[in-house]
Amino acid sequence: MKKFLLIVFFSLVVLGFSQISFKKEIAILESNSDSWIASRVFDLLKDKLSYTYRVYTKSIEKDTNNMTLDNVALKIGISDDASQNIIRIVANFEDEEIDLSERIKDNDKWLNNFVVRVLEKISFARYKKDKRWHILQLTYWDGIDEYPKMSKDGNKLIFISDRYIGNRNIWGYDFEKEKYFNVSLDFSSEYFPNITEDGTFIFQTSLYGKWDVVMYNPDTEEIKRISNESFNAYSPYYENGNVYFSIEELNGKIWTEIYKYSIKSNELEKITNLEGTTKYIPGILNNKLIFQMEDPKSGQFGIYEKRKEGIYPLIDTDLNEVDPFGNKDNLVFSRLYKGYYTIILYNNKTKKEIPITLGISDDAFYPSIYNDIVLFSLYYKNGEPDIFAVRIK
Repeated sequence: MKKFLLIVFFSLVVLGFSQISFKKEIAILESNSDSWIASRVFDLLKDKLSYTYRVYTKSIEKDTNNMTLDNVALKIGISDDASQNIIRIVANFEDEEIDLSERIKDNDKWLNNFVVRVLEKISFARYKKDKRWHILQLTYWDGIDEYPKMSKDGNKLIFISDRYIGNRNIWGYDFEKEKYFNVSLDFSSEYFPNITEDGTFIFQTSLYGKWDVVMYNPDTEEIKRISNESFNAYSPYYENGNVYFSIEELNGKIWTEIYKYSIKSNELEKITNLEGTTKYIPGILNNKLIFQMEDPKSGQFGIYEKRKEGIYPLIDTDLNEVDPFGNKDNLVFSRLYKGYYTIILYNNKTKKEIPITLGISDDAFYPSIYNDIVLFSLYYKNGEPDIFAVRIK
């Protein structure tokens, strides 16, 4: 018996330069088998797609009378080969077809991981090859996926995930090799990953018993601590041979300052000096240092920049604003608005803002921007975060 599932995926349409509205994209999931494994794969795909897709389980003939191939964004076919013990998954989008078939292993862990791989590899392929998508869920892991960033050449997506042994470690996907990679540190947790032009990883880690910033060479597995040994260091940001991060200061009370580490000269330089304020998540916007800082009077976080004359608000509102990331003229950050943290795109030349996730009733954090794509982590009310991408042009 042939079984069908009609799925409508949320898409984004940019209207002018002031707002974003949601449109719906269509996908079709089709099973050509009634076997136990095919039915389980079908049900798991349906369940994992339920956040971003509107799912229909009526007959395809009834539900798609008015559809054409032009408005179907994605088709997924499921079948199996009992003689070869293989589950076959074939996905079609635009002019592409990818085969994600695997040999069946009879356990629930393999089954769940297989469905995650299928959905993620489809999304990664659409990210690189499909020009029609506007919003795309990139990861589907049941645990934590957060802090997404793209390598400078656009060939690697890196993020933090707990899919190795339960700790937060660096994971990624190589678009050229079409394979996953990870930094497997067994006894620590990692945050704020970066990758340099030569493939070196830079991140915050608990490896040494406190929070430090380190560099990791994936070829030699050498780890180099670049923060000092005395105080906690947080939220590194790599740009053009330099690493910017926060270090705790202690003089009767604790606060943080921003430091810059030069990879070439191996020198660490303090570049802010404003006692009593906590500063995190530095970045560079139009050659100026930006960061998130807490107002000691209100307790609210805002986005600030360092000028020659001192430190000044860059985004000056009464709302809580965190997680800045700069790229040329564009800044992305997360703002608490109407009960949810929403990703905002801000153009530093025009001073205009675009709310990226205003229509989503979940918190969005840790945005980054690569060319015309904004990446971020979406934190579900009843689940762990996944990584999404939004095309802004």
